[in-house]
Amino acid sequence: MITAEWGSILATIVIAAIAAGGTWASTKIQHRGKSEHAMIDQLQEEMSKMRRRMDRFEARDRVYIPHILRLNHHIETGLGPPAPAIPKVILDFLEAEGEE
Repeated sequence: MITAEWGSILATIVIAAIAAGGTWASTKIQHRGKSEHAMIDQLQEEMSKMRRRMDRFEARDRVYIPHILRLNHHIETGLGPPAPAIPKVILDFLEAEGEE
């Protein structure tokens, strides 16, 4: 037969075990998914960089294509040198590409 003293000791041990289990479970829940979140953050950062790079390429193309058409027209009409001047935006883009 369990005495009152042993009963209170047993109850204390059970309560301590439950508390320790709750703490362990809480810690596991809080840390779950941290590596996945870090990977998602990294992928979002890489996508942001890629979007900025694509924006630069699209901006470059909006200037390059008309310039190429002007050069082709210049050649096809038989105009000699000098060729139409390279737009400053293209020069700036080429300069920025050299710095990377």
